Amino acid sequence: MESPQLKSCPIHNTFDLIGRKFTVLILRDMMLYGKTRFNELLDSVEEINSKTLSLRLREMERDELVKRHVYPEMPLRVEYELTEKAGHLRPILEQMGEFSTRYCAADVFRDKKPRGFKQALDIER
Repeated sequence: MESPQLKSCPIHNTFDLIGRKFTVLILRDMMLYGKTRFNELLDSVEEINSKTLSLRLREMERDELVKRHVYPEMPLRVEYELTEKAGHLRPILEQMGEFSTRYCAADVFRDKKPRGFKQALDIER
């Protein structure tokens, strides 16, 4: 059986989708911490400004990673929801966290001791 010809590298393709500055951090905060509102994300994503957050959310909506819901209330309420497609990125993000907490502990933890990612999440809460 002949294998299909690749149009592009699958890893490069995924990186194109989530590799823009702050995109992974937005996904992290939505997946792990349940952030759904613009101002919540603005407060939780390190060093992001409102213009960049707005741009990234629009890109993520275009790439079908988030859905934007506008509620006709006064004041207007907008929430973002992860799509099923974005949900499949969770194991990738968790593996990135696991790698960092085990092999880059000196950069991650004040005590510089390696530990598992799930353990690190418990510490943060």
